Amino acid sequence: MTDRLGGYWLGARLDGGGRTTVREAYDESGARHALHLPGPGAYAQVREVRSVHAARLVEACPQGDPPYLVSEYIEGPTLRQVVDRHGPFAGDDLYRLAAATATALAAVHEAGAVHGSLTPGKVILGAEGPRLVGLGLADAEADPAGDVQAWGRVLLFAAYGLTERLGNGERLDRLLRGLVAAALHDDPGQRPDARRLLMSLLDAPQSQLGRLLPPEPVDDPPLGARAEALYLQLCRADQDLVPEVFLRLVGQDDAGGDTVAPARRNDLVAGRAPDEVAAIDRVLEAYGKAGILTTGDQGPLTITYAALLRAWPRLHEWLDSERDGLAVHRELARAARAWEAGGRRESELYRGEPLDRALAWAAGGRRRVTLSADEQTFLDEGLARARRGTRRRRAIMAGLLSVAVLAALLAVWQRGAADGRLEQAMAKVAASRAEALRVADPVTARRLSLVAWRLAQVPQARRALAAAAGDPAVDVFTDPYAGPRSLYAVSDDGSRLAALADDTVRIYDVPGHRQIAQAAGPAQSVRAMAWSPDGHTLAFVGVDRSYLWDTASGRGVGPPFGRGLGAPGEQSAWFSPGGGLLFAAARQSGERWAWDLRAHRAAFVGQYAVAGPGDRVALTFDGRRSAIRRAGRVTPAPWLDRMPWEYTTFAPDGERVAIAEETGIQIYDLDGVPVLGTRLRPSPGHLRFSPDGRLLAGTDNDRVRVWRVPDRTLLAERQVPVGGADRPARAVLAADGRTARVLAAGGTVLTLDLAGPAGRPARDPAEAVCARYGGLSTADWARHLPEVPYRASCPG
Repeated sequence: MTDRLGGYWLGARLDGGGRTTVREAYDESGARHALHLPGPGAYAQVREVRSVHAARLVEACPQGDPPYLVSEYIEGPTLRQVVDRHGPFAGDDLYRLAAATATALAAVHEAGAVHGSLTPGKVILGAEGPRLVGLGLADAEADPAGDVQAWGRVLLFAAYGLTERLGNGERLDRLLRGLVAAALHDDPGQRPDARRLLMSLLDAPQSQLGRLLPPEPVDDPPLGARAEALYLQLCRADQDLVPEVFLRLVGQDDAGGDTVAPARRNDLVAGRAPDEVAAIDRVLEAYGKAGILTTGDQGPLTITYAALLRAWPRLHEWLDSERDGLAVHRELARAARAWEAGGRRESELYRGEPLDRALAWAAGGRRRVTLSADEQTFLDEGLARARRGTRRRRAIMAGLLSVAVLAALLAVWQRGAADGRLEQAMAKVAASRAEALRVADPVTARRLSLVAWRLAQVPQARRALAAAAGDPAVDVFTDPYAGPRSLYAVSDDGSRLAALADDTVRIYDVPGHRQIAQAAGPAQSVRAMAWSPDGHTLAFVGVDRSYLWDTASGRGVGPPFGRGLGAPGEQSAWFSPGGGLLFAAARQSGERWAWDLRAHRAAFVGQYAVAGPGDRVALTFDGRRSAIRRAGRVTPAPWLDRMPWEYTTFAPDGERVAIAEETGIQIYDLDGVPVLGTRLRPSPGHLRFSPDGRLLAGTDNDRVRVWRVPDRTLLAERQVPVGGADRPARAVLAADGRTARVLAAGGTVLTLDLAGPAGRPARDPAEAVCARYGGLSTADWARHLPEVPYRASCPG
């Protein structure tokens, strides 16, 4: 088996639960899947099965060599693992398992397919309940009746740890015992079909209450998440050496693609100070214990699974930023090793173009790779040899030409070469400064990228200009009075920014980059601010009271009312979608309240509530006693148990909610049934729907993501300025679905273009920057590139 199959990078082997081989696999974007390889005699059935209890088929390649199928990866233990670790199931849990697996089988058979290899290892208990995996591969003789018999054996295993006969005891009640016995009938013609099984189970209330969840929290992070968690646990000095370790373990295959490559520990530590050697050994030990690196006692070091090259975004980013230079470094490393092994013969040193290329990369083309002692010596000796050759050539020229002519020629040559090198160096500087600015100021970063390209078309400038073209952030506005204690709120349509600093509140028109109103702030210290849904009223939550300001009235902030937030830490305030309720919360202390602005009294006392559109419906979170409150009716909603209320938001139709759980974002109908076949990942904290419900934005402390809900397409993902754990970013979506605005640290509001590159005119990136943003002004040039005389970067 190679490192890749089709377009998938292979990871660890999974529990196939039979003859099928299953591998963890990652596509080019780093998304996690399960790749199934059929056993002898099995064949592929490419049929779409639609069921919330069955893993979705992603891709089928029945004619491949070998044939394979790729399905959705379901995080969680198999039924076999749960029973082995925690013992058999009983009571309502057996009904829930029976109903979920029968539902999946009925969907499989209605799609004209069979499972063919249903076992306890093919049932996974995920965060949304039991899911059937391994669909699409079956023996030639498999039929629906065989699936029903296998279903009976799965229930036997769940109840007794057996698969061949009904056990003793009362774990299966009369109904379940009868259904299992019928499913195990020796005569296939006497077995009920999956639909009949399901209909019988639906008559039992136990199968409809709640979901069967794993007995313990699912701890099955993707390969990249495991690598990232280890990276974040390291101290800063050790983190700085992680790129050095991993980039030396990446090679190039015959087609020019990335692949894993072995290296020696000596390549990493030779010539380093003792503290760096110790740090590298700590990195190797940490990743070796986690199984991410293979670090045999005397053998070579290698990345255990090539899938890490796509599964770990940080490593992928390192590779992309160093890609042009890594090929140069690989050749240099091979040449240095050969030179050392061959007795350091001068004839094997670099010369000419290879030497120039290696020196250029070593001088300015690398950011995360350090030359080993052997590689540095190899380059130094090559450079010394070239200098000796230059002196000999100059001596010969001096004998043929007059001293004056030679001096003139050398001056012209040296001046031209120096000018070219200077412009290339400053192009690299401009590109680097553009990258440093891109997160907080994408417009200036675009203009600096253009300047870098105009100075010299070096690879760094090319990458900076390409990054500018692909950046969804097209505008930025920052509060000119921003300070460390300033508070901010952005209106629901993203057009207005409220800023409170030094007891003064200012309102800005974000698209127009101008201030439109100003007033004195409340008398007491303010903890949080919020805009009403109509964008007219601004709420201030103080230490012990709250205030309202009707920004369109011409009057100042109104009198105090209600409550405040006394606890420090992350504090937030928000209006209900209908504008009739004001909520406030302090995350660290758990303090939370709601105030009915129409009735002038507290609401949802002692409850964690999330209000829906028009304030007509609300969810109250109270473990298994959670409920839906609508029109005076209270409907139990035990499925909300363990759901995070603070990361829950209603869709505009009021019939669905999106919840950011640890395992990803899921959208639920109000009966608790998941809407999305696969969760949206990763799972940021704070969510916001677009007014039409088609888009969903999610933000955490330093990143924003926007998905198109119907097809789960990620439209935009971008890092945003970091404001600290107590000031997470917030995103709002325009009514037309074309833009998003993100309030980030320091009163910065970024505008994202959600149309993507396909929605923009196709043109040269440099011309596009000039047409939309113009060149760098003389003032910005002096601020960001003081070393270089100003020159116009756009015509006209």
